[in-house]
Amino acid sequence: MDMRWDGLTITKPLGVGVYYAGSFHRSITLRVAMAGDLIAAQEKHPHGPLQLVTLEVYRQQLLAVGDIPADALTTQLLRESLTEGDLALIAEADEELEKKLAQPSATSVTGDASNTPLPGTATT
Repeated sequence: MDMRWDGLTITKPLGVGVYYAGSFHRSITLRVAMAGDLIAAQEKHPHGPLQLVTLEVYRQQLLAVGDIPADALTTQLLRESLTEGDLALIAEADEELEKKLAQPSATSVTGDASNTPLPGTATT
């Protein structure tokens, strides 16, 4: 796997899997979505429905689907072989990965109080 995705992926099972070369491939490794993924998907399918653009984005994010070779993992293969339930599992994995990578804002710690006195509060 490309080292630039180290720590930026999630591996999950699919329910049915993607049928390829005589068998179902049920494990996915999904990388974090990048800004360019959506742009590229919209450029590739400018008049396509939202579902097609979404599927194209997920295809770009999928680093592995079982033992399917990367060059065989096409949007057309996913359109023909991916169940709605498995598409939902990919969406959940994407959301889980985003949450995992998000910095916790509610638990962020503020720094220690400044040692610099406020104007008019300096002691001598």
